[in-house]
Amino acid sequence: MQLVLAAIHIEPSPRAVPLGPAMLASALKRAFPNEIQTCILDLFLEQPAAACAEKILESNPDCVGLSLFVWNRTLSLEIAAILKARRSGLVLFAGGAEATADQAGVLADGSIDFVLPGEGEELILEAMGRLLQGATPRAIAAAVKPGLVSNLATLASPYLDGTLRLQEYTGALWELSRGCPFKCDFCFESRGTAGIRRIPMDRVEAELAAFEASGIREVFVLDPTFNYHKAQAKQILRLIAKKAPDIHFFFEIRSEFIDREMAKLFAAIRCTLQIGLQSARDEVLRNISRSIDPKAFEAKLLLLHQAGVPYGFDLIFGLPGDSLEGFRSSLDFALSLVPNHLDIFRLAVLPGTRLAETAPNLGLQYQAGTPYHVLAAPTFSPEDMTKAARIAQGCDVFYNQGKAVPWFDIILEALQMTPSQVLEAFATFMEKAPAEDLTLIQRNFIVALFDDKGDALLGSIAADIISYFGYSAELLDSPIVATDSAGHQEPPARLVAFNHDPVDMLAQMQAGTTSLDDLACSLPPQFCEAFLCLYDGDVDIRLAPHTKLQSTR
Repeated sequence: MQLVLAAIHIEPSPRAVPLGPAMLASALKRAFPNEIQTCILDLFLEQPAAACAEKILESNPDCVGLSLFVWNRTLSLEIAAILKARRSGLVLFAGGAEATADQAGVLADGSIDFVLPGEGEELILEAMGRLLQGATPRAIAAAVKPGLVSNLATLASPYLDGTLRLQEYTGALWELSRGCPFKCDFCFESRGTAGIRRIPMDRVEAELAAFEASGIREVFVLDPTFNYHKAQAKQILRLIAKKAPDIHFFFEIRSEFIDREMAKLFAAIRCTLQIGLQSARDEVLRNISRSIDPKAFEAKLLLLHQAGVPYGFDLIFGLPGDSLEGFRSSLDFALSLVPNHLDIFRLAVLPGTRLAETAPNLGLQYQAGTPYHVLAAPTFSPEDMTKAARIAQGCDVFYNQGKAVPWFDIILEALQMTPSQVLEAFATFMEKAPAEDLTLIQRNFIVALFDDKGDALLGSIAADIISYFGYSAELLDSPIVATDSAGHQEPPARLVAFNHDPVDMLAQMQAGTTSLDDLACSLPPQFCEAFLCLYDGDVDIRLAPHTKLQSTR
């Protein structure tokens, strides 16, 4: 039997690794080494359904499996319809969160023959075994029931058995556990499971060694509460520091399980942490089976901040019981803790979650199909949802993409504005002033805010700070190595206009002067240009040989 397992990713990235299909392929390789030949295909949302179907058919499959998630359900079912039209005898099945949560809806589409609900490694052995014995897809659909793999030690590792060749990818997804000890109403992770099942440590260590040997530079840990079991989390962090010090790891953690030792262990490796804040209002979080003590949360984050560990937060707008003003206050609280990034999402009422069951009583209005977004709630009007979405977009562009962390608080203090006020104003400004140079957009926007307050001097200093940090970040993120006429490589550099001497400005900031008012007293206006140059991973600044020019504010 020729089987194709297709993974449809959001976009090409280090995260675009078909771990789920590969886990199924590894199980089949062990159980049916000669009877089934499995091909794993990487497809992407940007590809037309017809092109995806054609790619699948190139392998001349007898059977095709599709992994359905919120982001790819529509495209997956379009592909399935084309495949059925082209090859009526082709057996099609689906797995993944969408197929599990909405099995009846997926089968009602008519192109999918059966669904493998839940964890698929054992179910696919049952289904493929029945097909090999001549069972019909309808019979398989009636026989296959949701199931969990009780002992994760029985599963083969696609990284260790050659199913996934790490040299073909720039990153890896690393599964350390399944299940979740929490019962958040909006999440499907813990439905139908009890507690956490963990991957054995011998496999964890072997996979980590494979990652290091492959040369990949990013690993995304698939564990929604990595630090819930503190002793094992610390054991893995020590192992990473010893075995894979050059790889950058991405973890999802819970703030309440952070302690000083754990913060130091995170600081000892290359990593970024993501923490699900969702809201800073306890009365809102209790509506979705969560809670928060803002002071305790802040104290835990201080441990990470003091250790120098980069972290980011998730926020959700449209939560039951929340409002636009409540969302703004949560945003202001989140940014007061200086996260490395802040990801903001509109609430989605996902099939199979408890929220899907309680949404009618909560008065939530939401899309019936993907992406299931909430459109309005009793305390969150459609107009306010639109405003919140604009703030979220402003935050993503200005704060995340614009890498505003080093200077955002300095600007806020001088403007006497809240983060939500600035980001909401930026969303409006951005619509009227499109440009490819994001640093220039940020600078012009902040200068305009100071001009509105009648303080052009502070605006000019703010512009210089934004220019330095913004263009330095560009050099660090995507260095372009130039060559001179003799073919020798030159360090990446950029010529930047400043309103004041940037060398003096940076020296004063490094000495502890971060108030714009204080800088204004000590920095005379001096329009000049300077070269920002990248040397050995650090940005050096040198004044250009010529001196003055007109201000580019």
